[in-house]
Amino acid sequence: MSFIDQVVQCIQEAEQKGTLVEREDVLTGYSGKKLYGTLQRLAKTVLTEDTCYVEVGVYQGLTLLSTALSNEKGSFIGIDNFAFFDPQGKNKGLVEERTAKLGLKNTSLINADYEDALERLEQHLGGKKVGIYFIDGPHDYRSQMMCLLLMKPYLADDAVILIDDSNYRHVRQANRDFLLTNPEFKLLFESYTPAHPMNLKGEDKQKALDGWWDGINIIVKDSKNALEPEFPNTVRNRSIYENEHLLHASQYPEQTLLVWEIIKKLRLYPLLNLLRKPSKMFSGEFKNANTFSESLEQSGKFNKSIKN
Repeated sequence: MSFIDQVVQCIQEAEQKGTLVEREDVLTGYSGKKLYGTLQRLAKTVLTEDTCYVEVGVYQGLTLLSTALSNEKGSFIGIDNFAFFDPQGKNKGLVEERTAKLGLKNTSLINADYEDALERLEQHLGGKKVGIYFIDGPHDYRSQMMCLLLMKPYLADDAVILIDDSNYRHVRQANRDFLLTNPEFKLLFESYTPAHPMNLKGEDKQKALDGWWDGINIIVKDSKNALEPEFPNTVRNRSIYENEHLLHASQYPEQTLLVWEIIKKLRLYPLLNLLRKPSKMFSGEFKNANTFSESLEQSGKFNKSIKN
């Protein structure tokens, strides 16, 4: 069975059966069961003595530690500076405490900004290449792109990249741009939810919790060119993706961002019309975490080259 076939099988089994390991008595966090069920199966199936797992964005350790439990002979590295979603500064200690409770000896943390960590990643790999790469760190366009570009030198010939929160169109834009400019990588699988789970209710929210959380793009390194090029759906709109030049080149870029935050916190939304009247097409429905993903494929879609 080829590497790509192994990855496909792991995804299909996770779609049908969910997780291999949960340990809800110890592990909590934000993820979908199909997502970390796939990570667990990949760790059990495709990791070798010469490859390891790397994750950007550890939070409280749900995906890192549950995946490590599925292959105790593997090597699992988490990268996080614990600067976000951690107002009391407890998450790093929580991950270490949970690691000890689970008796894991195969995980390590790099407590650093993702960019600094990836620039020096060779120091932590012990001569291994990266066979599984899970990206769940900062979701701005540049961070997504840098997470992909900086990892390229460390990837094994057979490598799979899973990109969480691909509901966001700016995340998909980074994925698409990476695929266009690096044709040895191919989009293998994509699945989305109609909105971020925090903005879902009832059955839709439960589907996200049981499924792919906030959307997934799965990319494989396709050195043998076995797959046809495919790209995630996004929106080419210069007023969204390229107008930051006006901000960065303004006289007071940091202060402009501060004004934006004040407008949001005070809900002075009519003032936004003074900055730029938003197109109805791109108006967000929710206060935060608008993904604009309601029209995307929600049942999961494999690359058309895959023969099921």
